[in-house]
Amino acid sequence: MGENSTEKSLDIITSALNEEDCLDEFISRVQAVMSSHPAYSWRLIICDNGSIDRTWEIIRAKADKFENILGVRMSRTFPLDAAFTMGLDHASADAAIIMASDLQDPPEVIHGFIEKYEEGYEQVVAKVIKREHVPFVRRILSTFFYSIANKATKNMIPRGVSDFRLVNRPAYLASRQLRERNRFLRGLLAWSGFKTFELPIERPARFAGESEFVKIRLRIVIRWAVGAILSHTAAPLHLVSILSFVLSMISILVTGALSIVWITNGVPFDGYGSIMGLLTLGFSVILAAIGVISQYLALIYEEVKQRPIYVIAETTE
Repeated sequence: MGENSTEKSLDIITSALNEEDCLDEFISRVQAVMSSHPAYSWRLIICDNGSIDRTWEIIRAKADKFENILGVRMSRTFPLDAAFTMGLDHASADAAIIMASDLQDPPEVIHGFIEKYEEGYEQVVAKVIKREHVPFVRRILSTFFYSIANKATKNMIPRGVSDFRLVNRPAYLASRQLRERNRFLRGLLAWSGFKTFELPIERPARFAGESEFVKIRLRIVIRWAVGAILSHTAAPLHLVSILSFVLSMISILVTGALSIVWITNGVPFDGYGSIMGLLTLGFSVILAAIGVISQYLALIYEEVKQRPIYVIAETTE
């Protein structure tokens, strides 16, 4: 799949974390889908993202059997966006597809991706309209996250859009230039601004095994969500500035009004409760502002260390 080839080419990128029960079925279904597109030469790039089961053994066996399968083993478990970044860094085709290996991203959707790609879209993304298998609390938090992210980024990150997508070569080459450590890949690809089509899909349950994402503690998921939003917008900082200004104006007006009352009528009561209420409100606002600023400082701290986004232990090449 050289860059000078006239044949259409496609790289399919996936990450596998303890997916020994899903990989055989996943690879078979991808092969079945791509057999319907003989005009495309294709390659499957599978990232073993720190598995402790037989995942890497299966990937090596498949890579030995099929020359268009490339396996890459990470040195440990990295965030999913880092694994997808590794795949995009290895891509060389006319277009690349990013998808999960647990079959919650149905390989059959690739037909629709290719159709829209051939119509001229530079990016085709799967928009999940139904995901009943996800726990209720996670669904609520996901809706809340997309609502905030959509408003904070001025509609840059649409609701329900997943990592499952096709991007053409200029789009994924553009993503390589964005080397942020706190990665939210769907946000970075949206920021690049390529012509996009949203393809609605229903996300099925896992083919087998347990979801590694569902097992992640809720506080970690919330931390990732906060980092994803803050890394794409400075709106909270602007909000803190506006809030501080508004509260200052209110304080000046209230103090002026109370001063007139005190001068004309005297002080009718002790005032302890009012003072404590104002002090509590003031400290709450200050602590909220410090909290927002500390989140941004944490992001800056991760960036200035300049550590690699991922570390590769070995490849099947």
